[in-house]
Amino acid sequence: MGKKIFEVYLAKEDVPNNEAYAKLDLPASPWELWDAMEKVRLNEGEQLYMEIEDYEAFGYLAPYLDGLDISLIELNDLAALLSPLDEVQEAAFEGLFSMEVQRKVNANGGVITLQDLRDLAVSARTDCYHVVDAADDAQLGRFYAENDFVPELDGVSNEVFEMLDFAGIGRMMRCSENGVFVGSLYVLRDGELTTAPPVQKALPGKPGYLFRLTLGLHPDIGDARTVTLDLPAAEAELLDAQEQLGVEGWEGVTVIDYDGIIPYAADFTDLPMELEEFNAFTKAARDIPRSEVPKLKALLEQFEVRDIETALFLTEHLADYVLTPDLSSPQETAIDHLRFMTDDHSAELLLSHVNLYAYGCDLIREDNAVLSPYGLLRRADYQPMLSPMQETQKMEMKMK
Repeated sequence: MGKKIFEVYLAKEDVPNNEAYAKLDLPASPWELWDAMEKVRLNEGEQLYMEIEDYEAFGYLAPYLDGLDISLIELNDLAALLSPLDEVQEAAFEGLFSMEVQRKVNANGGVITLQDLRDLAVSARTDCYHVVDAADDAQLGRFYAENDFVPELDGVSNEVFEMLDFAGIGRMMRCSENGVFVGSLYVLRDGELTTAPPVQKALPGKPGYLFRLTLGLHPDIGDARTVTLDLPAAEAELLDAQEQLGVEGWEGVTVIDYDGIIPYAADFTDLPMELEEFNAFTKAARDIPRSEVPKLKALLEQFEVRDIETALFLTEHLADYVLTPDLSSPQETAIDHLRFMTDDHSAELLLSHVNLYAYGCDLIREDNAVLSPYGLLRRADYQPMLSPMQETQKMEMKMK
């Protein structure tokens, strides 16, 4: 699971009074991207609005990314290229980026493109640069002098050596090499950049798997073996995964990556120790109609589910609830109700005379409903929405 690079806000472009939006950490998995689109609920002809709200350690990219015509998928791809970089590679990327900006300036106003950024991110994981532990010209000059990079200093005594203008030596070397300082490091490019492969702009198709789990051994074990499971899996597949990892049970095994049609499902499960229970949940999720999955996700978020038993309970009681994905705000709820009560023409005449927000809030409260990230959610019988635990207690009392 790579580190977060960007946080983005997604919504419909130029649609007032609409609360259908999503916040997404990038890089995001395929199902996380589809989940965000499900929350935004774009209709045909509507455009996606995207704003980067957090750049994490890459704030210096903001002025350049803000001016680019870049899609969510392209930004996610860039984040995926940046996410695996370690501290030295991040410094190398920033240094290479700074050099590229200066090169564009010297080329009379050339602009940094998305492809430039992707090339730099890929190149930061190659050997096309050197990184020196030096924060300024004086430290850089001393490094070059001590490591015999300045032939003119051969044979100089220690006393004379300490009298040298290390800052001047460092400045001379830096200017001749076109290197840059990044924090406490000096970055020097000495090779050709690697070209990143092209990336598509459009959202790819939905994954062929419903849930995918990549497992590996704990880093302390010092074994790089991994295994990927598509869930739900047969018992034999779980045992085979343990055999591939060389373990009995799941002790010493850790989750390396997770993706699923319910993106946050792994958060309410102690994986891999509860993998058998999680496997049962994925089977239950697989067996419900695809149209019911947003409702299940809405319920899991509404009740802030943190255990696998409650998640399973909700898969068995989806019929008790109704989700209306088209309604994402009090105003939309009010308009929908007005059009239900009268014809479209009369409803249009009424709209300008009604406080839609207040009316919608009253309707939502009257129906004991809530606005979830996936639409308007309520019980099928319009009763108050109790937590799954309260529902269970209620049923037990009826049976006594």
